[in-house]
Amino acid sequence: MTKLLSFFFLCQVAFSIAGVVYGPDYPLVFLLIGTVLFSLIGYVYHRYNKAQANIQRSIEQGLLSLIDGDFSVSIAPKKHPIYDSVFTVFNQCAEKLRKERQHLYQREMLLDKVLNTSPVVTFLVSPDHKIIFANRAAELMFNHGESLLGHDWLAIRNELDGGFAEALQNSGESIFTLKDASGEEQAWHLAKSGMRIHQASHTLYLLKSITHELGRQEVQTWKKVIRVLSHELNNSIAPISSMCHSGQLLAQNLEEPRLDRVFSSISRRIGHLNEFIKGYGELSKLKLPSKTLIRWPALLEQLNALYPFELTNEIPESALYADEHQLEQVLINILKNAHEAQSEQAQTPLVQLRFIELERQGITIEVRDFGTGMAQEVLENALLPFYSTKHSGTGLGLALCREIIDAHQGKLAFRNCEDGGAIVSVYLPC
Repeated sequence: MTKLLSFFFLCQVAFSIAGVVYGPDYPLVFLLIGTVLFSLIGYVYHRYNKAQANIQRSIEQGLLSLIDGDFSVSIAPKKHPIYDSVFTVFNQCAEKLRKERQHLYQREMLLDKVLNTSPVVTFLVSPDHKIIFANRAAELMFNHGESLLGHDWLAIRNELDGGFAEALQNSGESIFTLKDASGEEQAWHLAKSGMRIHQASHTLYLLKSITHELGRQEVQTWKKVIRVLSHELNNSIAPISSMCHSGQLLAQNLEEPRLDRVFSSISRRIGHLNEFIKGYGELSKLKLPSKTLIRWPALLEQLNALYPFELTNEIPESALYADEHQLEQVLINILKNAHEAQSEQAQTPLVQLRFIELERQGITIEVRDFGTGMAQEVLENALLPFYSTKHSGTGLGLALCREIIDAHQGKLAFRNCEDGGAIVSVYLPC
């Protein structure tokens, strides 16, 4: 277009010079030529202005689309060398913005997926105390699974338990306990921090259940104590046992029956102590579970032969993978305790066992006895090593059961029944 305009300009200059020289002799010819020439120039100038307007309109609409967040727009080349480079840069810019937006969208989707599947309760509160973000765990904890967006945080906080509400008001990090639906105390860690979004101060809350972590740390501490005690006791038992054996031989040579009885009694107590230490050694050196498909009929038949029970419902159809020998050990300990709990009761029914299938989650095995139930102290300390209410108990059985179930990512719980007796439940994930 620029070259064409230059050509017409040169023609106009040539026409003007020719008009001065030959115009007086041929006026009509020059008038006709001038009319045609200026018409062409006007037409070309009109086309040029129209093309310029179209180019300007295309760039303006493209920029407005970018402002509106539509990065799919592009400008086709108009065969104008001057503007082709501008259109190329515009299209490259739109393509880059489109790719960055797609990348940000994918990251946002990933972050949303991670936050909503995370067990950490996460929610963000705006300066006017409105909840502007809450993950799935927060919705389940504060609003029975319903959306929390737009809810007034102060109103929700005022409906909470006093200790919980007080912990949420504190700044920084804190640890507190809450009772769940079954009445068990759960430990929680709260992290509260401020953050600025669009020049406004927001508050981010992160709540995480640390009951399982505390339980694992407690078990690890007990294991260390047990290893130290076992080591020290073994170092003492070996020479004592050797000296006791030598004493028995001397007593036999002296033909003194009282000494023989003394050394025999000491030897029996050493043997009992050695078995005691060996049992706790099993707890501290428990192997990782070797999971296989559980064959319920065969397992229940073996258990029923040792400690009879009544199966109150059908065997679960869901496939469960666990260490069969460890699971058998757990159920033997529980059934044994159930029989002992109701052994003093006259004409009590059989211990009951039933399954509860949780769809796509796991299986709960409940063992019920019809004894006198568990005291509150027993409910609180039953899983602790060394704790036992039996005269000859070692406090090993339930502690070992807990360690096995924890290794299967399951849960062991106790509760009393209103009509008497107690229920021990074992949850195992599928």
